Amino acid sequence: MRHLILGLSFCLALPAFAATIGDDVADTPPAMPAETKSTKPQPQPDIRIVEKGDATLTEYRINGRLYQIKVVPKVGKPYFLIDPNGQGNFVTQGNMIDNIAVPSWVILEF
Repeated sequence: MRHLILGLSFCLALPAFAATIGDDVADTPPAMPAETKSTKPQPQPDIRIVEKGDATLTEYRINGRLYQIKVVPKVGKPYFLIDPNGQGNFVTQGNMIDNIAVPSWVILEF
């Protein structure tokens, strides 16, 4: 009886865990890097779209400094290249689902 109740509670809780992050996560650019913590209005980024052979690049610049690139390949999902430190070293920031660690605990063993 305990196993039945435990199984039913997992089945009822499953829709809460099955909620997915929308596909439009990759379409929204991450927040601009905060250079100072002041109440000044933030400058708007200069956006330049470049068509390469197999991808479309959208470059985001503030004060002439490139801080983010959105890459939309012709085949595949779009992703962002972000320069977190302003040193010119870009790191990939893709979909949030790619970074989820799925737990692999043994719950029941027969």
